Amino acid sequence: MHPLAIDETSSAIEVDPRNLYHPGDIEIMPNARYRFAASGKWKDSWITCGPEGWWGWLLQKRNRLPGRRVFLLCGVVGKDEKRAFPIGSACEWSAPPEVAEWSDRQLYFFANDWPDKYGNNHPLGPEKGGPLRVVVTRLS
Repeated sequence: MHPLAIDETSSAIEVDPRNLYHPGDIEIMPNARYRFAASGKWKDSWITCGPEGWWGWLLQKRNRLPGRRVFLLCGVVGKDEKRAFPIGSACEWSAPPEVAEWSDRQLYFFANDWPDKYGNNHPLGPEKGGPLRVVVTRLS
């Protein structure tokens, strides 16, 4: 795990939707701003989608980020759900100053799903539009 320098871009991180916390191998720095760009596809049970996930209004209430799309690509600093944030196909996000006090500052990724339903999640190969990959750039 390492911090990105300003204007440094990570290599493409292939996110496995079966992982509750997929390691990004990036240390988040306090007050730093990051850009995320994701593409590719993954599969929730029988539904194939990209990093924006799929609309399942009744199902979204039990997601790890409630009210957000099912299978939306999300990030989290450390393994603390209170630190989770939506990413989708592209976003910019600023790390809070409190990051300096956290013992685990690793960036993790996850598919926004019910915590007990990760057993029916599947990565996809290139022949089916996968895998889902995300690139992270530190902006400041």
